[in-house]
Order: sequence, then structure tokens, then C-alpha cells
Amino acid sequence: MMDRLSDLPLGWTLLAFWCLAMTRSNGAYWIGRGIAAGTSMSRFAKLLDSPLYQRAQAMAARWGVLAVPLSFLTVGVQTFVQISAGVTRMPLRRYLPAVALGSAIWALIYGSIGMAVILAWLETGGHWPPVLLLLAVVTALVVMHRRRRRPANPGSKSRTVSSPSG
Repeated sequence: MMDRLSDLPLGWTLLAFWCLAMTRSNGAYWIGRGIAAGTSMSRFAKLLDSPLYQRAQAMAARWGVLAVPLSFLTVGVQTFVQISAGVTRMPLRRYLPAVALGSAIWALIYGSIGMAVILAWLETGGHWPPVLLLLAVVTALVVMHRRRRRPANPGSKSRTVSSPSG
């Protein structure tokens, strides 16, 4: 797939990435709507208790509809913000423009800089040790960051679902 995308003009590459982001994000939104519609007994219900979902809820509570496009600048929280938007039943008249903008931001980042990095890596033979080293460093940083951010009272977990706004 990379060969095909790299052969396309930049505009078509960006469009392909935008379509991928829109498909994934809207799928997550509708999963959230399904959870809100009564599927809380399904396998997706545990998402509401996950730390990433809690961070997404906090981001949505702070930034409102701006959380949707801003989530495309994050790693790990993005899908949970989309699910959160669905669970809180963010109106489509607000969600669709926000997710379209966020998908455009994501497409621009990954369709230009991201593709250049991946293609450069593949041209060097695509050796796995640098990738594994990078993953190990990122994992270590995430673990250290989470240990520092642990609340003083870990027994106080609460699930917050805000009401829909019109």
C-alpha cells in the first residue's frame, strides 16, 4: 500500500489519509452512540472505565467540540474522544465539521511528514531494531509519566457522562 500511496500526487495521498481518518473516527463515534443507546452490556462497555476514556472525557469537558479536532494531535486519546462524543451524543451538526477538520489535520501530518519518514525508513531496508528501540523508549516514557500522574487516592474512580448539548 505504501508504494501505491507514494506514487500518488500529494493531493490524492492527503485525500486517502483523510478518508481513512474519517472512516475510523466516525466508526468510533457510532460505537459511542451505540453504547449510549443501550449496548452498555456489550463488550464495548469496559471502554467507559478505561483511563484513556477518562482522559478523553476530561478533554471533552474542558474543550467541548474543540476536543474533536484537537484529539487528532494526540496519540492514544484520539479514538476515545470520538467514542466520548458519541456517548454524549454530540449533535452531528457540530461533530461532522469538527471531525472533518481533525481528519484534515491528521491527513496533513501523516500524509506528508509521516509518509516521508516511513518511506525513508523503508528505503534504508526497513530494519526493525531502530523501530523496536523507539517503541521501548516511548513505552518507558509513558510508564514513567503515568506513575507520576497517579492520584493520591487510587480508590476514587468515577465515571462521568455529560449530558447532550444542543
